[in-house]
Amino acid sequence: MLHIKNLNKHFGGIKAVKDCSFEVKENEIVALIGPNGAGKTTVFNLLTGFIKPDKGHVHYKGTPLLGVKPYKISNLGITRTFQLIKLLPKLTLVENLLIAKQQSGEHLLNIMFKPKYIKHEEKENRNHCVELLDLVGLKDKRNHYAKNLSYGQQKLVEIARILATDADLLLLDEPVAGVNPVMRAKIKNILKKLKEQGKTILFIEHDMKFVMDIADRVVVLDYGTEIATGTPKQIQKNPRVLQAYLGKKVKL
Repeated sequence: MLHIKNLNKHFGGIKAVKDCSFEVKENEIVALIGPNGAGKTTVFNLLTGFIKPDKGHVHYKGTPLLGVKPYKISNLGITRTFQLIKLLPKLTLVENLLIAKQQSGEHLLNIMFKPKYIKHEEKENRNHCVELLDLVGLKDKRNHYAKNLSYGQQKLVEIARILATDADLLLLDEPVAGVNPVMRAKIKNILKKLKEQGKTILFIEHDMKFVMDIADRVVVLDYGTEIATGTPKQIQKNPRVLQAYLGKKVKL
């Protein structure tokens, strides 16, 4: 589904991403891990068009992504969350989800000549957003303002909002960072359910227990370069990975 080849990005003299290559297969849950500063979020920014690479190739279902604007990448079927929560605090949960959906009513001619269709679409979109909030356990708070939710609940709304785009590939940047163990388990179950529904997930995370519990495969970055790819068990025993995290060679 996603093919990344020799991706490079420099910021002045800093090589944030260097010859990074890996793949994500359809209906996989893949973790992208590495020490702080390894280039993980920069890779997400490159994949979603927020920054331009110096060189390299990215293809999604065979379509090249480099140079494509973020909103067009989203329309192709890729959506993401960010490290910092980016909800609109003074909108309700349903309203936060509705802004993520493609709506015919955004076009003036449709409003003028298809008013009945637009009303029907608005109702269907609202019902769909309520279903997504139900998926993450927040249906009863659908009319609450986002600013009144706990941090963990806001994380859930972000997941629901990217689902509102109907994307096939979900990029999650630290989905369980800062949440309590109960919320962490809830998010894990939600992601597993999304896989069962046919979604593909690429996520960044520092919580290694969460990674090992949920990932089908793990890609490890160090100084912007992919140094290992494998199953969670393979990664746990990989000397290069242990060296990257512990800062010294490890004998197994």
